Amino acid sequence: MNDQHLLQLLDKYLRNTCSPEEKQALETWLERYESPFRDAAPDPAPRLAAVYDSISARLKAEGEMPEAPATPVRHIRARWWKVAAAAAVLITGAATTWTILQKPVMLLASAPAGESTFVELPDGSRVWLNASSSLEYPGNMARNGRTVRLKGEGYFEVAPDQQQPFVVQTQDLSVQVLGTSFNLKAYNEDAALETALIEGKVAVSLLSAPARRQLLAPGQKLLLTRKNTPGAGGEDWGNFYAQVQNNTKTKDTIATETLWRKGRLQFRDQSFAELAKIMERWYDKRIIIADPALNDNRFSGEFRKEGIKDALNALQLIANFTYDMRGDTVIIKQ
Repeated sequence: MNDQHLLQLLDKYLRNTCSPEEKQALETWLERYESPFRDAAPDPAPRLAAVYDSISARLKAEGEMPEAPATPVRHIRARWWKVAAAAAVLITGAATTWTILQKPVMLLASAPAGESTFVELPDGSRVWLNASSSLEYPGNMARNGRTVRLKGEGYFEVAPDQQQPFVVQTQDLSVQVLGTSFNLKAYNEDAALETALIEGKVAVSLLSAPARRQLLAPGQKLLLTRKNTPGAGGEDWGNFYAQVQNNTKTKDTIATETLWRKGRLQFRDQSFAELAKIMERWYDKRIIIADPALNDNRFSGEFRKEGIKDALNALQLIANFTYDMRGDTVIIKQ
């Protein structure tokens, strides 16, 4: 929607001749974003009137203002004019309001703790979200691009589009693809971030240091471990150590990295603290390890449909501990 189109729509609104759908669209759009007119005029009418004046003034200055309507809009909205004029003082530049109205509408998909979910994006890409994860994406990807933001873990099957690369951003990473399948695990509370490529090609880089960039081929995984993690090592990537792991059998990579989509929780060489975080998301419980010495134990295995009690009982075969269930909290001790 360009300036001319917006001005025509505002003109219809202020004359009370726009359709109910057009009226609702303008008011909803204005309320969705912080407007410089909000404090001076909480009612949408004077705020939209000030938007009209700002855009028309700029178009006049640029010599692109359309012919004036037969009945001046200013006369129709005279009762709003004083408020609109006061609100207009808040504009810091001619393009401020139009920039606000141009902000893309962002949608949110999420999976609560103990559950996973699936979402198909407007471009046809498909995303599975693991427990305690969310994905923010543009409602109109054709116009606003294919950059999405992930919190947690997601498996992506990206629809090919050579003209618009698909980009997944997390708190720390940017993963750029053209058409591919990959798993991205980036929980903020975890010691490591994992990008595992199933098919296609991706480039993983740090948001804080774009020069730190790694291309992955199918079967490869990029492991970024936070430097404050005991025993961490690899290539220096600022706040992380980077390691590329290779699996020459792509089908094995698929099996390993996507088991959670099939209701199976796999863990490999995890400390008790690391496993507790995974189990918290999986079972939607709070797990407290009362004795830090229990972290000397390492666990590898797989859970399927087991409840948390069955899972803990299985772990007791490996490590010597007891546990106490108190509502949604599990206390683990020697």
